[in-house]
Amino acid sequence: MNDFFRTRVLEPLLAQLKAGITPQKLATSVAVGAVVGTFPVLGSTTLVGLACGFGFRLNHLAIQVALNITYPLQLLFLIPLLSIGGRILGAPVPASLDALQAQFKAGVWATLQTFAQATGGAILVWLALAIPLVFLLRRLLLPVIAKLVTRLNTTTLV
Repeated sequence: MNDFFRTRVLEPLLAQLKAGITPQKLATSVAVGAVVGTFPVLGSTTLVGLACGFGFRLNHLAIQVALNITYPLQLLFLIPLLSIGGRILGAPVPASLDALQAQFKAGVWATLQTFAQATGGAILVWLALAIPLVFLLRRLLLPVIAKLVTRLNTTTLV
């Protein structure tokens, strides 16, 4: 596990620092990637991450590394976000498998509409949480990345 973290996370981010990305830009890129990695629509995070990278002129590699790290969180937050989003928009998602099966038997199209509404609500909830989370993560990551830059600079000078 330690080798995985070092080769898949740490080394690519350190390579970006060595290539000249500023600690501020790297911290912002990782924060955006980490938050986008929890976007409540399965299979869309790579495209959303690319859009954020282009839109805010961030580092795409750092965003993708953070997206991949936070993928398990997307799965963890999906059901709660759908549930809250569904309640907000008046489309409650079934709480059990039996209730879901009964809803599908009653009407597939109505069930799909309910989940589409719940997904819209989940995106709204995610957006409300994502914006402050990006700023918080960036603030937490910046000193760590600045320390890495200092360590990199002292090891290359020695």
